[in-house]
Amino acid sequence: MARPFIAACFLALLLAPACRIEDHTPTGSRRDSEAVQALVAGYARTLSERDWKGARALFWADASYAGPMIPGPGDTHQAVPIGLAINTIARRVDGLDAQRFDVRVLRADVRQEGEVAAVWMTTRRRMPVAGGFAEGSWVEHLVLRRIGGEWRILSVTARPARRPIHNDDR
Repeated sequence: MARPFIAACFLALLLAPACRIEDHTPTGSRRDSEAVQALVAGYARTLSERDWKGARALFWADASYAGPMIPGPGDTHQAVPIGLAINTIARRVDGLDAQRFDVRVLRADVRQEGEVAAVWMTTRRRMPVAGGFAEGSWVEHLVLRRIGGEWRILSVTARPARRPIHNDDR
């Protein structure tokens, strides 16, 4: 009775080195992944806190923005330089109470290939409208680029989400 048990243990010891945990980390290091996640969190945080200099510092100099805070024809938004976008957002929300402007990340799906990363985010935005605020979900696509070991945002495109946010998504 002891012989089959010892044989099974011996066999398990022989096969154990062949077993390994597969690592499905995308191309790039874990440090890159953490930097990208921090950049995404910083994007929403600096906008919500109205830290316009901090928000601007997250972007490359030639970055662009096409989204909900920039007036555009109809349902589309023209891409504008990030400096103009941040100044426009700042003029629109400065002086308003904190309850009328907020940006929260509900979900972020990141894909990194080498020195480029793309982030699809679902955000909850509260934006000022005449006499109050409107709140809704947005889909945002951020393109990030690593240059000289530093990650920054290259472009942001945002539009209202097609499906409503459910209470359990908050």
